[in-house]
Amino acid sequence: EGVWFVEENASFQGGDINTFNTWVKENVTYPVEASEAEVFGKVIVQFSVNREGVVCDVKVIKNVHPSLDNEAIRVVKKSPKWTPAKQSGVPVKQNFVLPISFTLQ
Repeated sequence: EGVWFVEENASFQGGDINTFNTWVKENVTYPVEASEAEVFGKVIVQFSVNREGVVCDVKVIKNVHPSLDNEAIRVVKKSPKWTPAKQSGVPVKQNFVLPISFTLQ
């Protein structure tokens, strides 16, 4: 069980969820299968950052297409470590929701 609201949010590379969103955009690969099928959309992923700063419990809460969903999960799971969230000075597991847009070029 992670928490949504904490005194000190988990941070990604000195930034926040927006910094992570930028990192995701730079590391996502548009699946060939989805590109050929001209599939696009916004996959919404829920994940947690545990007490050690590791991304875990990654799941799709709004899917678009299996290949896009799998790519969204893949890129979030390969996240570098975060600085964990803190509650009363103690590291805690924090939950996040992140929309990942896939647009055809």
